[in-house]
Amino acid sequence: MFGFGTPTGIDLPGESAGRISGRAFKVQNWEAKRDTWCENAISGYPQTRKTDPKLADYYTALDKENCADGFRWREGDALNAAIGQGDTAVTPLQMAMAYSAIANGGTVHEPSLIKAVMGSDGTVIDQIEPSVKSTLDLPKSTLKFLKNSLPGVTTDGSGKTPFLGFPLDQIPVASKTGSAQVTGDKVSTSWFASYAPANKPRYAIVMMVTQGGTGSKTSGPSVRKIYESLFGIKGKDVNPNRSVLVGGEPSKSLPIIRPDGTPVAPKGKMSGVTTASGSD
Repeated sequence: MFGFGTPTGIDLPGESAGRISGRAFKVQNWEAKRDTWCENAISGYPQTRKTDPKLADYYTALDKENCADGFRWREGDALNAAIGQGDTAVTPLQMAMAYSAIANGGTVHEPSLIKAVMGSDGTVIDQIEPSVKSTLDLPKSTLKFLKNSLPGVTTDGSGKTPFLGFPLDQIPVASKTGSAQVTGDKVSTSWFASYAPANKPRYAIVMMVTQGGTGSKTSGPSVRKIYESLFGIKGKDVNPNRSVLVGGEPSKSLPIIRPDGTPVAPKGKMSGVTTASGSD
């Protein structure tokens, strides 16, 4: 329902659909790898055995089990799936869509980078309307529980440290940290998912840093900086006039184009577009 395991539909090429752990995937994975597991179980990893017999025994035991019943969904699989570990893989964009859906009460919107296609004379050629991908068929009590719980992560949980000194009384932030384990000796993947203001959501921000360690130490501080820029926060003071956005919020209108094809600068800001005469 949240859109995990399927492409988001964003207007960009090469999108990953991700994967959700479950009984169906367990069977598919077993069918794809069974022959290899069974062959290794019989051969016993002869090359590895030459240098590390104990490790070869361990690999052989694993492959014997996987060969025989690697399709079975066990308690450990369920526990991994419940916390998003194991076979589950999601993209930061999918996570941002999920947190947006929690924030807005249950609607998963299809993301888009394009608001409209305009001609050089300012004519609107095509207006891109917002599209709903799915809705969450969940009890209202479940969404209420999530919306009431997530701000507590920032005030009293693992998201507290990166937001110390942040004006949470004015801009409450709903968040969840994550430290996704990876195979081998690599450092965990750092995650920080959030939306704000928690009591009247306007933005959802998700950051993921490969081999970044914990969400609190690596991703959290950067997410804070983004919120400070969006809301015009300096210390405890919140001033929309300091926002990186004109007027302190995203523009709802399309650009105004002059007859010569150059855009009119938003009120109070330079357009950043230089004409042939060198003026902005």
